Amino acid sequence: MNKQEHYRQEYRCLKPHWQDSLVIYRNLIDSYTNSETKILDIGCGHGDFLKSIHDKTIYSYGIDPDKEALLKNTFIKNKTVGTVEKLPFESNSFDLVVSAWVLEHLQDSQKAFQEIFRVLKPNGKVVFLTPNVWNYNVWIIRLIPEKFHSFFTRKLYDRQEHDTYPKLYKINSVKKIVKTLEPIGFKKSQFVLNGDPSYTSFNSILFKFACLLERILDWKPLRFAKVHIIGVYEK
Repeated sequence: MNKQEHYRQEYRCLKPHWQDSLVIYRNLIDSYTNSETKILDIGCGHGDFLKSIHDKTIYSYGIDPDKEALLKNTFIKNKTVGTVEKLPFESNSFDLVVSAWVLEHLQDSQKAFQEIFRVLKPNGKVVFLTPNVWNYNVWIIRLIPEKFHSFFTRKLYDRQEHDTYPKLYKINSVKKIVKTLEPIGFKKSQFVLNGDPSYTSFNSILFKFACLLERILDWKPLRFAKVHIIGVYEK
């Protein structure tokens, strides 16, 4: 167990009903998936946290610009090297498009979501998970020069080498998401703003301080600054 997961478990003891953002994201996707669902996982890389969902359907697709990461992915049935800004799929192809930890890297978020809208079937859904630019974790990250990000994420979160990518945060707030997606034609279905003190919990003292910050962010006027945004939009 890495240090981040250790402190997530500590937080679950303090808040038994709390779920980390990946669990919320995965459960949402699972609720929309059955054996006939055609699903596209954008930026799938080699992460296996959606394996059980991709196993539910034979119509399992993934796209990522990182060929080496795709080669390590053993459970997505149809894999393609490419980018979200230029999806190599026909229009009205997918019931569900999903994306975790991708929005913060987008150079052209409008083009990306126009492409997602194009490949979705009528009434199809896009589900995404991304950091919230208003959260203190992002402020800290942005203070650290990009060239050091790979080192820190490997040491602190047990990520693999070359497993971090430049972050732009062009669409990483609820306001910017709404402003980008709704003119394209998307209809908002759900937003979840979720906290997580583990990102700055490198020792027990910092964990207690992060928990205090989470309590402050539970105050209704400040909830917009929770660490993660999980969104569901429908075509």
